[in-house]
Amino acid sequence: MRNDTLLFGTALALLFAAAIVASQGTNEALFLWFNREAAILPDVFWANMTFAADTLFAVAVIAAVGGRHPHMFNSGIVLLITGALFVHGLKFWFEIPRPPAVLDPGTFHLIGPKLTNHAFPSGHSFTALATAALLAVNIRSNAGAIALILVALIAALSRAAVAAHWPLDILVGSAAGLMIGVLAQRLTNNTWWLQGEGLQRFTAAIMTIACISLLFHDSRYPGTRPLAVAAGLIALLSLAGYWKTTLLRLRK
Repeated sequence: MRNDTLLFGTALALLFAAAIVASQGTNEALFLWFNREAAILPDVFWANMTFAADTLFAVAVIAAVGGRHPHMFNSGIVLLITGALFVHGLKFWFEIPRPPAVLDPGTFHLIGPKLTNHAFPSGHSFTALATAALLAVNIRSNAGAIALILVALIAALSRAAVAAHWPLDILVGSAAGLMIGVLAQRLTNNTWWLQGEGLQRFTAAIMTIACISLLFHDSRYPGTRPLAVAAGLIALLSLAGYWKTTLLRLRK
């Protein structure tokens, strides 16, 4: 099975699940159930999984891979731009309140900051699955693609565990992330001016700055500093190799 077929199939399954939740009116009940059951695991686990769905972490992942496979910088910037337009466009269009804005504080478990607005869709869920999709379409292994999807789905589910999003936000955000991740790679492959080394270097420079900032980033979620520093350092080491190779080639 081609990985893009797997990704689109998973996206359709998530959208089908979203349709069931919406039609049955179980969004709130499902949130309360999962948020309660997720508390079995320590807060630091869910905090780190939710941080793994943060845009800065996604940039570090793409940068780490891009250092060895520079074409990822091109498709990565396409994904980041299209993703930002899609997610924030819908957030401001729908203006749906998040769980802490409408539920009694005693009915759910909150981890990290109390977020109250712009619920739909979940940007973190979108980012996690979009990044996984972008990586998956660039590898041949079905097993590797499945592993990426599963880890990304856990990161997406963490948004309910920390009480930041409703299940519908997560399901739709995740499905959109998978589809746009694949489409971003296809768009890059089929658009000559998105394949240039100039865009590649520009993106690498932006990501280098972002990864440096990641070393000092406060996610506001408990226990995420070690993961932020580790991700930033790994990405910067990979970027250093890219810049060394690029500068040597430019001097010739």
